[in-house]
Amino acid sequence: MNARRRTVPDGLPNRVYQKSGSWYWYPKHGPWIKLCRVDEGARKMHERLAAEMKKREGNKGTGNIPALVDLYIEAKKVEHRERGWPNYGNPVKKDFANADIEDADTSAVARFLRNNWADKLSMQRAMRAFMSGFFQWCREEGYYDQPNPLTGMRIVSPRPRQVYIPNDHFEAIRAKIDTPMILCLVDLCYLTLQRSTEIRDLRWRKTDDKTANWVDRENGVIHFIPSKTRESSGIAIDWPITDEIEAVLERARTTGKVKSPYVVHNRSGGHYINNHALRIWQRACRAAGLAEYGYTIKDIRAKAMTDAKAQGYEMDALMIAAAHSDIATTKVYMKDRKTPLSNIHLKLPKTA
Repeated sequence: MNARRRTVPDGLPNRVYQKSGSWYWYPKHGPWIKLCRVDEGARKMHERLAAEMKKREGNKGTGNIPALVDLYIEAKKVEHRERGWPNYGNPVKKDFANADIEDADTSAVARFLRNNWADKLSMQRAMRAFMSGFFQWCREEGYYDQPNPLTGMRIVSPRPRQVYIPNDHFEAIRAKIDTPMILCLVDLCYLTLQRSTEIRDLRWRKTDDKTANWVDRENGVIHFIPSKTRESSGIAIDWPITDEIEAVLERARTTGKVKSPYVVHNRSGGHYINNHALRIWQRACRAAGLAEYGYTIKDIRAKAMTDAKAQGYEMDALMIAAAHSDIATTKVYMKDRKTPLSNIHLKLPKTA
């Protein structure tokens, strides 16, 4: 048999095909491997596939968790817009290389999170979410018949980042950004109060993807559906194309020689990945002599919201602009550096 790319999704794992009443796996290297008869059921097929995948991992481990993680990622990666999401599986496969799914419990997972990211609470929360989804999938597929070990596990929330980029620092960094498209990214992040994810995903026109952000010149707005609200509140925001935003859009349109559906795009026409954009930003920070402050592109949103509040915009308006469902979330972004002056004046008490 010759492997061929599927044209119609059939629900089977990657490189698994049905032929003559049986399921076969075609690894990248080597011959086709018969997994089982179709009438033996999908669970049998998944078990055989996990076993064959584990064989090809050589001396990487003796447990079945690494192979199950690979199956989970293959099954769920289309549901995650974050390109780096599959990479969350790498530390799991490394630390649980010799563990079977039946042996995993809450204490083992807690040690895994604590030992690897003791001082990185945001990463702990991301990995907790990944592993919770993994165990839930294993339960649904019949590989695990115990309660999800992540249920009820509490992770300390990281403290809000207390960083504000002063105007002189922001101007200095912008002046040192040596990639015109990234300068457009920075300026649009500030002018629209949106996350860099939304700006990197911004299209010139409407697409079949109903969750895409796009420039609607006919109505003079940019349609934003923030990635963080798509699966929760679903809040969207239409942002007016001001003269300042129009100038940045024109810079982006006339920059580079490649036509692209993305407003901010790399040399090949694709959209910038987060790490690439961040490296260029950090290079500009170093060139401006401001590396010690640790400013990130994410800090631009907090600066923009803080500046807007200083200019007199009310919190309710900022909550709408940021597509927040709770004003408490908006307040987290306020980085007011002014120390308030107390108007309380007391006198020492005296006996009568």
